[in-house]
Amino acid sequence: METFDIHNMPKPPSPEEMAELLEKAQKEYLAAMEKLTPEERAQAEMRRQKIIEEENRRLQNIVNDAAKVAAGITSDRTPKFCTNCGAPVSGGKFCTNCGSPL
Repeated sequence: METFDIHNMPKPPSPEEMAELLEKAQKEYLAAMEKLTPEERAQAEMRRQKIIEEENRRLQNIVNDAAKVAAGITSDRTPKFCTNCGAPVSGGKFCTNCGSPL
């Protein structure tokens, strides 16, 4: 069976191509599930749910990190950029460019 690896593609698939790939994967998934015993099907469903939950947590962490970057906040809550003028900040309580409090 041929596998699809999105990371080895020269360009991202179009929405139409992505819909076709998703439909193909869903058909393959259903065909494979039909071949399983009820016990195997239940185990596969539990694994699938665990993978989805882990991926959702990973994506939420990415979103949270992106929001911090967009706000100019590092993990220690120290701004990287002045929220007033956008100048890089190396520390301190005030922006060295515009004087705004950080």
